[in-house]
Amino acid sequence: MRNYIGNFVAVVDNKIKLALLGAFCYNLTQGLSFTLIRLQANFLGDFRTLGLVVGLPNFALVAGSAFWGYVADKWRSRKNVVVLCSIITALLYLPLPWLGPLELVLVRTIQSFFLGGMVQIATMFSELDSTARGTFMGRLEAVLGLGWGVGAFAGAYLVSEDDYGLGSGPVVFSFFFTSFLGLISVIGYMSSTEKKREILKVKDDFFFYFKRLSRLFIITFILFMGYIFFLTISPVYLTDIAGSSNRMGWIVLCSGLIHAITAPYAGNLIDKYPRETAIRIASAFVIFSMLAYSFTVNLYVITLVFTIPIYMTFFLGARTIVADTVPYDLRARMMGLLSSFSLLGSGLGSLIVGELLLNYDEQQVFLFGALIASIAFILSIKDFSHLKN
Repeated sequence: MRNYIGNFVAVVDNKIKLALLGAFCYNLTQGLSFTLIRLQANFLGDFRTLGLVVGLPNFALVAGSAFWGYVADKWRSRKNVVVLCSIITALLYLPLPWLGPLELVLVRTIQSFFLGGMVQIATMFSELDSTARGTFMGRLEAVLGLGWGVGAFAGAYLVSEDDYGLGSGPVVFSFFFTSFLGLISVIGYMSSTEKKREILKVKDDFFFYFKRLSRLFIITFILFMGYIFFLTISPVYLTDIAGSSNRMGWIVLCSGLIHAITAPYAGNLIDKYPRETAIRIASAFVIFSMLAYSFTVNLYVITLVFTIPIYMTFFLGARTIVADTVPYDLRARMMGLLSSFSLLGSGLGSLIVGELLLNYDEQQVFLFGALIASIAFILSIKDFSHLKN
């Protein structure tokens, strides 16, 4: 019996490792596309084009996150949603090298609807062990951060800033490679495990839990609207500051490595201290970062600030709060809505940035972002302990 239990635990551990492998490959594609799509869009047009390529797909992500969260609850399977969306997302990288500005926005928007289903990776991990949510989420954030950093670094080296263009050989190879990695991630997800539970008839309905989490959703929307004021143009801006896309790749790689190193420790702390502490720290990080970008163009300072793990810190706190608060049969939808509010803020912010940069310089725009993030920090000060289920 002891051997059986030991073997069972080993199998579960291996399946979790396969899920982590899938998440790593998936975020490799996100890091690659972070660099490739923004620099390709910058080649095809101006800051307005860049704002559209980043902003409009975010609205599709909003719809996709909500829709696929609903489907994951109805199917009672987060894994099936992740596998389906992974396959479609990966295939839609293939036509991108040959698309003009409008076509790039259109296909990227369709792709982003399916990217919304990938939020359920986090839901899967949040449900593995309710007593160690932060720990499991920390492991997930570590591989996601590492994958994103390595992917963005690879994107900077695969295509130099002078090689972007319609049907360019390096661009074609890079997007095909991104698609291949996306399909590889499916193997990890298909072999992974998820913890299913019986559907319970909860006393309170969807709108009850939406209302309970409404302040968290508002904070998420405002914070990422402010932060996207830098992220919209970050590959282009960092390339200008660093002097080449290769050096920009090193900066992003450093960010991913810091993310991967700190995430497991942050996850353990999330289990020991109030979850909302991470929300406040992340909000303060955004304000500090945007102020730093506003007042200096020193490469070393910009690099140091860019490596602050803002996304990891915020979503470790926010997703564990949602998982603690919401019952199983509504959890995927609420996780999707959390992502939707971050993306809605990011999408709106990207469109605003595209217009502002036609009339203001980058430092002035970053300062606007800091002011917006300050509102989110003020809203986060109030206690969240009443949300625990």
